[in-house]
Amino acid sequence: MPSYAVIGSSRGIGLEYVRQLAANPSNIVFALVRDKSKATQLIDIAEASKNVHVVQGDVVDAASLKAAADEVAKITGGSLDILIYSAARTMNETFFHTFFEYNSFEELDADFIQAFKVNVLGVIHTINTFLPLLRKGSAKKIVVLGAGAGNPDFAWKSRFAVMAAYSSTKGASAVVAAKYAVLLEEEGFTVVSLSPGLVNTADMSTVPPEILTRQTEAMLKMAKFNPDVKYVEQSPEESVSKQLKIIEAVGQNDAGGLLSHRGLDLVAGGKGGRGLDLSVYV
Repeated sequence: MPSYAVIGSSRGIGLEYVRQLAANPSNIVFALVRDKSKATQLIDIAEASKNVHVVQGDVVDAASLKAAADEVAKITGGSLDILIYSAARTMNETFFHTFFEYNSFEELDADFIQAFKVNVLGVIHTINTFLPLLRKGSAKKIVVLGAGAGNPDFAWKSRFAVMAAYSSTKGASAVVAAKYAVLLEEEGFTVVSLSPGLVNTADMSTVPPEILTRQTEAMLKMAKFNPDVKYVEQSPEESVSKQLKIIEAVGQNDAGGLLSHRGLDLVAGGKGGRGLDLSVYV
């Protein structure tokens, strides 16, 4: 039975990963969440499935991560095949801020530091903590959920100045994935960053109107500079279905890459050397 740990699985893409992986009875799925008591949808999936284990763990708390890895090890006998890092800091009140929109240096620093803790240091701490299990697994795959917003080419060609903290830290997480690919290459690991594309993961009833306005403005600007690209958000089901096919197919030839859910290398601009096509991000 292949074993998966999905880090950050209480909602959105992470929750959908658990849902789709659980549908295959040959999988064993460990769903890591910061607070089990609040992960009601995830608990419902686990109760309906025999192959899902909900594990409490916080990516910014070393002791919590260690306890989570120990819990997984007890169930698997000390191994883990595939780690998917889906945790991220997203829809806070400053999510769509540019560098110019913070009220002070202190406010900017606090936002960036918190985003860095989850989106970058969380990746490092999680991989380091689960690495002993992954080394005993058969697949030896680590997937860090990235974002097109973290690619400098995308930021420039789509004129995407918003989401400053998120984009900057997601770009850093792609570098982290590449460095782990280097460190673990001789052990047979495949480590990649994988962009899910544009995905509608928010409950619109809970998103403040000003956030929705900024999102619409950003989409209109992207469309203005790239009129041939159709910026249509996917559902989590659509995106995760594509991502799982990529995860199954990737091997060491792809290690270190920033991949698209469409199967293209975003850094190289897509297969065949055709240059950066922004449609691969959506």
